[in-house]
Amino acid sequence: MLRQRRFDGLKRIVVKVGTSVLTAGGDNLRPEIINGIAVQVSGLLKKGIKTVLVTSGAIGAGMGLLKLKARPATLPGKQAAAAIGQSQLMKLYDD
Repeated sequence: MLRQRRFDGLKRIVVKVGTSVLTAGGDNLRPEIINGIAVQVSGLLKKGIKTVLVTSGAIGAGMGLLKLKARPATLPGKQAAAAIGQSQLMKLYDD
């Protein structure tokens, strides 16, 4: 009930989700966590609350696809991992 009252009267909410949440502190994205976030955002939308989801995780997703053991240290390396991981991350949210 307390949580429900926190959303009473809200019209818009911004949700920021970091990579450590999406990976549960591990090295790979966890689809079940992303699914849970999508279900919760969907619930907010059904209540008429405009919801903006800001998510990290593209670099982490790219690292998994590239089988990298460590996060890239250079900006070009991070950009490459993010570019590769972005589509996988969006597919998981879409699913």
